[in-house]
Amino acid sequence: MTGGVQLRTVVADTSALVSLGVPRADADYDTDSAPDPLQYLLTSSDVSVPPTVVSELQDLTQYQDVHGAAATNVLAAGDHYTVDDPYERDETPDSRPTVGLDDGETDGIALANALDVDGFLTDEFGGTNFALVHAALQGPRIVPTPRLICDYARNGHVTADEARRLVATIGTHRSWENSPYVSQLLAQLE
Repeated sequence: MTGGVQLRTVVADTSALVSLGVPRADADYDTDSAPDPLQYLLTSSDVSVPPTVVSELQDLTQYQDVHGAAATNVLAAGDHYTVDDPYERDETPDSRPTVGLDDGETDGIALANALDVDGFLTDEFGGTNFALVHAALQGPRIVPTPRLICDYARNGHVTADEARRLVATIGTHRSWENSPYVSQLLAQLE
């Protein structure tokens, strides 16, 4: 999305979808009057997920917290994304490769590569997992969720203040507050 490039096709992993679902699940954030990043993603891009992501979301709904509510919101929006098994496609291996990531991320990367989407949306932006995701992607760009939100501001879909509020709202629940990566993205909005 940076520099005017738009994400028209996306594969998303579980953590990214949950993060984007947090504002609607947060009692202190009103998605009727403020931007809803999950809704924007699902209405502005063709989004695909592997079945593993749906299973992980279903597992999260058992929790009586903002993450469970966010996962429920994502599942409720199921008509707005496509569930596609990467291992039923000719251009992927018959079984899950070992890349050092969880099953949802691995299957998401396999699907992103098979579909040759514009981006793979993930919350992996800290530690060694970012490098593993980056190395496993064969064409699609890695798009960390905070980057997506800041790009929405850079491209005029939300204001810089709205992006900051979204990142703060999500970050409180997703442990983004002390992330140097997130801090750098927010500084670039000024």
